[in-house]
Amino acid sequence: MMQLNWQNWWFSIFTKLLALFFIMILPVYAMAIHSNESGSHLVSNEISSSLQAQISFYHNSLNKEIDRMIQLQRQYVVDDDLLNLSVIGEGLPDYDRSLMMRQLQLKLNLIKSSGIYATVAKAYIPSLQRIISTDDLTTTLPLGQIEQLKKERELFTNGTPIYARDGKLFIREFYPTKAVTPERDPVFVLETEISVNELRNFLLQISSFKKSGSALVSDAWRISSDENNEAMTPIIERVQSQVAKQSVNGRWIENIRVNNQNYITAFEYASDSNTTLLVFVPESDILGPLQKYKKFILLMSIATIVLIVLVSYWIYQVIHKPLSKMVRAFRHMESGNLNLVLHHKSRDEFNYLYRQFNQMADRLRTLIYEVYEKQLQKQQAELNQLQSQIKPHFLYNSLYLLYRITKDEDYENSLRLTKYLGDYFRYITKKAGEDVPLSEEWHHVSMYMEIQNVRFSNRLKVSIAELPEDKHHLLVPRLIMQPLVENAYNYGLEHTLANGELTITVEAGEKVLKILIEDNGIGMTVEDMAIWNHRFTNPTGNIDVSGMMNVNRRLQLKFGDESGIQVRPKSGGGLCVILTIRIDKEEGKPC
Repeated sequence: MMQLNWQNWWFSIFTKLLALFFIMILPVYAMAIHSNESGSHLVSNEISSSLQAQISFYHNSLNKEIDRMIQLQRQYVVDDDLLNLSVIGEGLPDYDRSLMMRQLQLKLNLIKSSGIYATVAKAYIPSLQRIISTDDLTTTLPLGQIEQLKKERELFTNGTPIYARDGKLFIREFYPTKAVTPERDPVFVLETEISVNELRNFLLQISSFKKSGSALVSDAWRISSDENNEAMTPIIERVQSQVAKQSVNGRWIENIRVNNQNYITAFEYASDSNTTLLVFVPESDILGPLQKYKKFILLMSIATIVLIVLVSYWIYQVIHKPLSKMVRAFRHMESGNLNLVLHHKSRDEFNYLYRQFNQMADRLRTLIYEVYEKQLQKQQAELNQLQSQIKPHFLYNSLYLLYRITKDEDYENSLRLTKYLGDYFRYITKKAGEDVPLSEEWHHVSMYMEIQNVRFSNRLKVSIAELPEDKHHLLVPRLIMQPLVENAYNYGLEHTLANGELTITVEAGEKVLKILIEDNGIGMTVEDMAIWNHRFTNPTGNIDVSGMMNVNRRLQLKFGDESGIQVRPKSGGGLCVILTIRIDKEEGKPC
């Protein structure tokens, strides 16, 4: 890290930034302290008004939904199917009665689906001793249910449209609405069950603060957003006492203290539904952080805008312009232009960076001309040497094989072998270092295997797969497959008397091409395979210039270190040699 002396420190970017921020933050901080004394009362009034408007909106929407459900039920009081089933249902044929019951169930489903809080719609028909609901076409009316309905009818006629039983809420429509005598059974009763869970979800939407709560309360029941809230029960009792004193429609806002905590409570009473909707929010949750920030936010915003403009312009002059100049210089260097010299007038850190950049550019120019070019020449010389050394590898054995076949007067195989050898030596005597399409290398290996077939007669079974068409023009070094196949013959299958197998297959992917050469010969030990794989991935300076190491080195020089050779055991015995070539995905060319 660069060490600045005291003289340079006074001109550093850090010193300039520190001085500027101190000068500009002090007046803003003074305004913040002044604004910290005001705004709490204003925020309190705004929150109270907001809660009142919120509670009015939610209560009104809930009452409208419940009133719509009530009106929809009343429309079906004069429904023909319901009246016929209730009055003359016992005398109807079974088919007609079943058809009416099915049609009534469909209408009940309309009631259920028309309201977001409706969960089950039912019709009690005492004359049939049946209950028709959206869940079940017909259910036997339980004993004592009629008497229970009579009692609840009296409750209904007292002006309570919603009542609770067994933790559930219902809306009912009796026909007739008022009984001629208390002992007379109703003709039918329509009932819609209100979903308590949906009402609780509705309440959760209102209480959006962390420790806030909301509740829907009537004389005989209540539903709250969170029963575990310790302030819920005391606040509900306080609100109910306030509503009992008023007994008229209206909404109120009140501060209620519970357990040494103030709660801003808004509630509204609706006489039509005889319900009170309330919501409470801890005063600390609202006024704690907000009472500091009203006018302060406005002043802080103006000061911040001015500060950002000034600081941005200053940073642009002191930091951005020199930095942009250096970035442009690096981009020129990436394009190959190293003849760059940067100058900086100020004695800050950029002056040091520019000097170091100039020295780096000068050193890079030296490395390119004295080191990089020499390395490329050395790599090309090594590639040419490795490629030239593999050419005579097969010459000696092939000439001796031709001599032996001719001596045995096997002229047919002699002619075949002569043609194969001609193609073979014409291929390997091309200009050293010349790359060839993979299809030519594939054909050359096929010729080589034909020559070996003559040598091994009928002792071996060989096969070579078709090369994918999109890989025919992939340029590879010559003679990368023959040494691997030759090793399979010489070391794996040399002493095989019968049932020998040699196969060449291809696994072609988007980025990798793998050629698998497998034989069922004597194979290698696990230790030998580990040694060879280590050599392939960690080549040394004194590499073997023949056989598999030769091919591995040439593949790495051509396609990179991720290419090369790997050996593994073949299933069922023998050896599998894998030749890997990395391929460029976008251009379809080797990496």
